[in-house]
Amino acid sequence: MKWRASFRHLLLVLQLALLPAVTQGKEMMLSEEGQMVELPCTASKKKNMVFSWKYSGLECLFIGVEKRTSKRVWDSQSWLKSRIECKKNLWDQGYFPLIIKNLEMKDSGNYICEVENKKEEVQLMVFRSSWGFLESTCCREKLTLILGEPSDSNPSVQWNGSWDKSKTGLGSSRGLCDLREWNIVVSLKGDKLHTFSPIPPPAFQEDSTTIYKKDGEQVKFSFPLTFKDKDLTGELKWQAEGASSPKTWITFSLNNKKVSTSYIQKRLQMSEALPLSFTLPQALPQYAGFGNLTLDLAEGKLHQKVSLVVMRVTQLQNNLTCEVLGPISPKMSLSLQIENQTTKVLKQQKLVQVSNPEEGRWLCLLSDEGKVLLESKVEVLPKMFQSKVLLAIGLGGGIGLLLFTGLGIFCCVRHQRRRVSEPPQMSQIKRLLSEKKTCQCPSKK
Repeated sequence: MKWRASFRHLLLVLQLALLPAVTQGKEMMLSEEGQMVELPCTASKKKNMVFSWKYSGLECLFIGVEKRTSKRVWDSQSWLKSRIECKKNLWDQGYFPLIIKNLEMKDSGNYICEVENKKEEVQLMVFRSSWGFLESTCCREKLTLILGEPSDSNPSVQWNGSWDKSKTGLGSSRGLCDLREWNIVVSLKGDKLHTFSPIPPPAFQEDSTTIYKKDGEQVKFSFPLTFKDKDLTGELKWQAEGASSPKTWITFSLNNKKVSTSYIQKRLQMSEALPLSFTLPQALPQYAGFGNLTLDLAEGKLHQKVSLVVMRVTQLQNNLTCEVLGPISPKMSLSLQIENQTTKVLKQQKLVQVSNPEEGRWLCLLSDEGKVLLESKVEVLPKMFQSKVLLAIGLGGGIGLLLFTGLGIFCCVRHQRRRVSEPPQMSQIKRLLSEKKTCQCPSKK
């Protein structure tokens, strides 16, 4: 009886292969390398029936027959042997999908399901997304999409993110500096095949940082990251303006989201929690310059540049001086002017000086093509008022000096009088005690 059943199954398969099949419309599917894909195949009747899956219309991958039994033929497509399966629990519903697990690039191609004397063709394209690093900084990262066969499909790629315009075309790439929520849409002939949001590798959220501060203000350097659960070690080196080489400001490590320092510059402070941040109590001119923060992770090294520009305004004798220290762009300009006056404006690159400045409030502005980056104000007093202030300071200092001298003389005179008024015997006793000598008194007889 078994041979009769086997013969009947074989006859059904041969009938399926010999019957002329009507090819339905081709369906396009796109999936990522390493993922799982489900190729659909649906019959008009919700019941179990004979079906088969073929690769490129030639190589038979899977043959399903009645009573939920199956026979597999592998031939030259043996690389799929351990990665395909068919959901038998759905066969009674007239649905015969082909599941391919752990997709590889070579799995791309045409898959044909034959059922009910018709063919359903599915064109599968497997893509690979890979990140490339240039200088290991955030904006230097590049995402590359590689699509498998067929090569004549010519799909389009659209990048949707927080930038102003989307960019289309296969092989396009975007930096991630200004991205928060974004995705990539791959389409073919106007139909969306796949939408995905790739997870970028560890990086800084910003490419570089420049901080502008006035002399004496507190400075906080912050370095937000695209990750929170990775251990690392780091070092911040700083090169002050005019220095020949950089110096290490801090070395630290991040373990279990907690920051600990192994070396730290005297005035620098570091937060123990993320994001990575450093604080300088005061922005002094000697700190103006630039630094490089290096993070060492298992995936590689990350680098980010940071700069500090300090503005200083001084008023000495008859000169009012405004200057900036630190790296600035050639497009920036430094100006010094009286508030609410635009007729008298002095502009230079890094230092502006005014001799005999007019009284009033002066503004020192560091601008980049009209945008004010840093502003400092200073009040210039009238010359007569300045003379009175200087005179008051001089008189106050003179009077203070006289009072201090008089108090010293008074103390000396009082001390001298106390010494003269002492009895001679008392003085002799003090002298003997200082010489550690003793006196003997005559005994009574």
